[in-house]
Amino acid sequence: MAVPTTRSEFKEYCLRKLGKPVIEINVDDDQVEDRIDEALKYYYDYHFDGTEKQYYRHVFTRADFPDAVKEIVVHEGGTGYSNSDTITITRATGTVEGSGAVANVVTYANGTISSIVVSNNGSYYRKDPIITINTSTGSGASVTGYVGGYITIPQNIIGVVNMFDIGDYIATNNIFNIRYQIALNDLYTLTYQSMVPFYMAFQHIQLLEQLLVGKQPMRYNRNTNRFYIDMNWNKVEAGQYLVIEAYEIVDPAKFPDVWNDRWIQRYAAALIKKQWGTNLTKFNGIQLPGGVTFNGEKIYDDAHDEIEKYEEEMSKSYSLPTYDMIG
Repeated sequence: MAVPTTRSEFKEYCLRKLGKPVIEINVDDDQVEDRIDEALKYYYDYHFDGTEKQYYRHVFTRADFPDAVKEIVVHEGGTGYSNSDTITITRATGTVEGSGAVANVVTYANGTISSIVVSNNGSYYRKDPIITINTSTGSGASVTGYVGGYITIPQNIIGVVNMFDIGDYIATNNIFNIRYQIALNDLYTLTYQSMVPFYMAFQHIQLLEQLLVGKQPMRYNRNTNRFYIDMNWNKVEAGQYLVIEAYEIVDPAKFPDVWNDRWIQRYAAALIKKQWGTNLTKFNGIQLPGGVTFNGEKIYDDAHDEIEKYEEEMSKSYSLPTYDMIG
């Protein structure tokens, strides 16, 4: 058996598993691609090998701050626009502050707006601004402006679980913090004394920091790809680093061993089989030459049972245990 190492080889493997080329698989190529995408999404969500922990690093910029115009999203590009058209950024109704934001229109050759680039993020915007496109020939565009306060996360990250503290009181960046002073004064004694008091002291310091200072609240939704940090942004400056603990999908385009995973091979084939049965139910009972009749319902029911079995196998054998949420 040839081991699939690409998406096209994987597709052919699944079709051969269903009987190709001995029998005709009545499924369109686009339908096969859709079922493979569904199998991959399920694999990413539940299989312990579908994602891996990563520490995503982000450098703060002026656009990230909650009082700056971070981005202008183009929902509809319209027609008839040009790069010479200008953008007016107006503070939202009911606010009296906000100024300095500047943006430029970028269009395709056919006059459709491809993007609006913010060249100056401005300051003191309290709400999402109102965006007006000044044009004499364009029409039909729909755009929305957003203020910052969030970090844009890459689409290959499907979960954010933690972030490194901003302004950690026990960091080692200067001589006035606790860790530095202990290392300076007591490190030589730790070679022959117990480490328990040292460990318990730092546990107590961390507890005090959590009680008196607290953790920065965070919010994340994988459909928006926005990681919000609800904090006083005066404690950070442009150029500082933010480190996020996240889970990134294992992309089969980079790591082709995914295509050789036996669970996803069986699950994708079962999804294609179910699509095959769905297509054939339209012709149920039609008799072919030689007395053969279509029975799409049988194919559909068999595939349905296989899918349920594989999903149960996923939850019992391939998924990480669910952790209790406290608080």
